[in-house]
Amino acid sequence: MPTQLSKLALVNTSDLTETLLFSVVQEGAAEASRQVISIEPNTQVIENNREIITSKNYNITVTGVYSQSAKAQLFDWAQAQTNLVFTGYGLDDSILQMEGTLQINKGFEDNMSFRFSSLREAKGGYDSTTGKHTAEMSYCKNGLALYGWQEGSTTDLAAGWTDTVETLDFTSGVQTLTDASVGSGTMYRDIHFPFPAKSLTFSIDVTEDSASNALIGIQCYDDTGSTTGVQATTAISGTGTTQVSKTLVAACEYVRVSIEIGSTDTVKFQNPTLQLSTDYEFVEFNT
Repeated sequence: MPTQLSKLALVNTSDLTETLLFSVVQEGAAEASRQVISIEPNTQVIENNREIITSKNYNITVTGVYSQSAKAQLFDWAQAQTNLVFTGYGLDDSILQMEGTLQINKGFEDNMSFRFSSLREAKGGYDSTTGKHTAEMSYCKNGLALYGWQEGSTTDLAAGWTDTVETLDFTSGVQTLTDASVGSGTMYRDIHFPFPAKSLTFSIDVTEDSASNALIGIQCYDDTGSTTGVQATTAISGTGTTQVSKTLVAACEYVRVSIEIGSTDTVKFQNPTLQLSTDYEFVEFNT
């Protein structure tokens, strides 16, 4: 069933200054648009007239009125087939994370009203090796769900994450971080979400805590890749849910969520989430 977004941003990850933001405004203003996510099955009829789903078409379609500068940027991206990040959120607090190119479906030389989309076909679910969703998109209440919570291409490291930790282990859905020498280590994910004043909450479920200097954090970065604003942090103390919240600053282009440990620390955790709500709920995009 089609789903309407509240906000959408298109980000050129090769040049973060090339970011376009769209809002649901139906009054003819510049960048007024309607953004719809749809997932439609492709079926095949087999014996006894039974239908099986062979794949699914995942698409985001945006129709609206655009400024001359936005129109020019969209056409440039479409013609160059620039790889973009599509990010946004819906009325139910679902978060969109999507990668791909866009296509201009309808345009008029003297009219700024047109439609663009980003269609892809996939079988659904997560790739068993990389951990990335086969449609290169996720839309659910967990902004980290573009990758499944599983070991990725790097041995003993959750898919989609980066680390500077001395010793790692990923077993039965539990990530272990250990730093056995002088220094510290960090495990982190970067998520494009350029929506100032929105509040995000990063949560993990700690299953074992043998640490005295461990914490989780959210930090904003600007379009130059530099930190902006103050990092929000919460110390990890004991097992159970640990979470930290941050209201995004005006210059924020992307956020980094992290788990940081000190020397001789060990932390085990599972099911991380990045949500617009403080109600911890681990979900994945299993469509």
